[in-house]
Amino acid sequence: MKTIYLADDDEDDRMLIRLALEQVTNHTHIVEFDAGDQLIRLIGNQELPDDPAVIIMDMNMPRMNGLETLSLLKASKTCRHIPVVMLSSASHRDLIREAYGRGVNAFVEKPVYESDFVRLAKAVDACFLDVGHADQPLPGNPGKEGSIIVIEDNEDHRFFIRHALRETMPAVRVVEFSDAADVTERLGPMWNDIRPAPHLILMDLYLPTRQDGLDLLINIHQLLVAKDSRSVPVVVFSCSDKFEDMRESYQHNANAYMTKGNNASDWKYDFRNLHHFWWNTVSIPEYR
Repeated sequence: MKTIYLADDDEDDRMLIRLALEQVTNHTHIVEFDAGDQLIRLIGNQELPDDPAVIIMDMNMPRMNGLETLSLLKASKTCRHIPVVMLSSASHRDLIREAYGRGVNAFVEKPVYESDFVRLAKAVDACFLDVGHADQPLPGNPGKEGSIIVIEDNEDHRFFIRHALRETMPAVRVVEFSDAADVTERLGPMWNDIRPAPHLILMDLYLPTRQDGLDLLINIHQLLVAKDSRSVPVVVFSCSDKFEDMRESYQHNANAYMTKGNNASDWKYDFRNLHHFWWNTVSIPEYR
């Protein structure tokens, strides 16, 4: 069973989020907080035994707001691997950029209608809980443009990824790299020439070793900071479902971690879910 931490001072919103998560997710335990300082205090005192799979928290909370809570979480060696999804009714560009600058994994405008809460829950389930591969994909917008950078050293996997992306995101340009050294050498110089601008980076972790992937995550993070593109999400798409691989990926600034299905033909469901979340749900300032 996976645990979700939910922090929001609005009791009604907490109820709507909890009900949506319970409707969508299986085998999850939801722990609620009404303020950021309460969450920090309990995590810091290690009073809760479960390491959460994801933290969902509101931006506007009393005593300690979402940005302040986020900064403390990402500054802690024991907490920085936990992905954080921030919800906010305010979604102006500077606020979103600051949230990504402080290390948020995803910034999402707070839902208004019940159906929007359900879509949010489905997106969280697909991109952060990694409990399975949905047979019923989320609704997407395949006509929305953008570029995906794909980093995959397995030629067969590159073929299946290319095929799945072509089927699920026909308007999206795919820029491929076959190894970590190629990315380190070429991605920086060509970054400003990629059109449409990069919207997401999808990478394997074992390139061919885990350390190669972790080192590349560091290099990509440095590149995104240098290019003022910190909000471009980096999603690890790996065959490994080991907790330590997920933990280390998040420690090294991955935005999300998704496990490859055993059947490559099913990857289209994963990519539709991924597309829905990072194109249609998450707020990225460069695309506002």
